[in-house]
Amino acid sequence: MSSRPARAVACVLVLLMMSVSPLIGSASADDSILLSTDVQHVVLAPGQSTNITLTVENNGSSIQSYNLSVDSGSLASYWSILPVDATVDNVFPTWSKNTTIVVRLDEGATVADSGSFTINVTEPGAGVSTHLTVLVSVAPSYHPSLAAVGSPLVHMAAGDSTDVSFNAHNLGTVSDTFLLDVEVQPDLAAWWANHTNTTSGNSSGNSSDNGTGNGTGN
Repeated sequence: MSSRPARAVACVLVLLMMSVSPLIGSASADDSILLSTDVQHVVLAPGQSTNITLTVENNGSSIQSYNLSVDSGSLASYWSILPVDATVDNVFPTWSKNTTIVVRLDEGATVADSGSFTINVTEPGAGVSTHLTVLVSVAPSYHPSLAAVGSPLVHMAAGDSTDVSFNAHNLGTVSDTFLLDVEVQPDLAAWWANHTNTTSGNSSGNSSDNGTGNGTGN
């Protein structure tokens, strides 16, 4: 009978350890440094850039200066994360200061190159720091491109056939499937020129025949 209370106590201890362990694991940030950004998820198309405003608040009891760094090692090489300032100086207690972080995305990036980077702010004197993670994503876009191999203008006589080759390029940021279709546009200029010549020839022939016949009959 005594084993049941012991098991109950052990179960309670295990549950307490499980509930406390996440709090211990996330306690890497120091309460004296509070960070926030105006944007927590940046979405850019290739070739675009934007600025993020980082707010550093001194939640301590004395004037502090902070070192600022960015960890973007996990991002694809298309991304550039550039802090404008390396330090945020002379922040009074309960006050805050803003600084800017530039985010750029080069051409050629795809949706698969999305990720995140971490902003680290350190108080050198006390050796404490806090960090903030910002998500960055490549905006999805669809941009199929077709280019003819050789001259795009092919001259063909009536009844002839030929093969036309072209290259298909995916200039978008997502994997895509192209559905091909062929549209035929009549050569209206050539048709009108032939129609005009035929009409003029018939009119001249009719006028000549009528004039000759009438003159002979009279």
